[in-house]
Amino acid sequence: MSDQVILNAEDRKEDGKSSNRLLRRNGSIPAVIYGGSKDPIRVSILEKDITKAALVPGFSTQILSVSVSGNNEDVIIKEIQRHPASERVLHADLMRVNPDTKISISVPVRFINEENCIGVKMHGGAISRLINNIDINCLASNLPEYIEVDVENMDIGDSVFLSALSLPEGVEIPSLALGDDRDQAVVSVAEPKSMEVETEIEEVIGEEGAEGEEGDQDNEESSDEKGSDSD
Repeated sequence: MSDQVILNAEDRKEDGKSSNRLLRRNGSIPAVIYGGSKDPIRVSILEKDITKAALVPGFSTQILSVSVSGNNEDVIIKEIQRHPASERVLHADLMRVNPDTKISISVPVRFINEENCIGVKMHGGAISRLINNIDINCLASNLPEYIEVDVENMDIGDSVFLSALSLPEGVEIPSLALGDDRDQAVVSVAEPKSMEVETEIEEVIGEEGAEGEEGDQDNEESSDEKGSDSD
């Protein structure tokens, strides 16, 4: 588990597009802290601070500490809005939590032992990562930074489904409770694409050879006909 990220924030009394633009020009971003038994509060956070914090592994799936006017708030990231071109942070939604708060959040999947995967190492297969983030329910105190999937023993044709994942204690995947049809494959090992390409090349060569033979037969027949005419 990474060290807890601590962010400093300031109260902001004004809201709206013009005040938000002014904040951003001055190097801060608008944010909202909500949830729990307290009223939502509008705050501003230095852009450089939240940009630096976002580089910490597990930033989006850990409990952050936000200091507002000397009061600390434990929060999780619910949403970060970024500029579509520059990826600069524009706005942050932060939800209050305590260790006994049950939360719903999306966490990343971390694939391990890919270099030792049997299907890749022994049989030249290719790993297909089908799901990169998984929606989970858990207490804030049980919040994992990621869900780990070990692919070492996977061979060509093997898949790992959501229901087969080894989840940390207290962590649930709510979609699985909705029916077997929600049990999706997370990762699979497929045959190498090069084999398919080689097969296609062989088929093309075979067709061209057959066309050549037909052409030779036509030429022979044409020569025979000309020979008959001359006789």
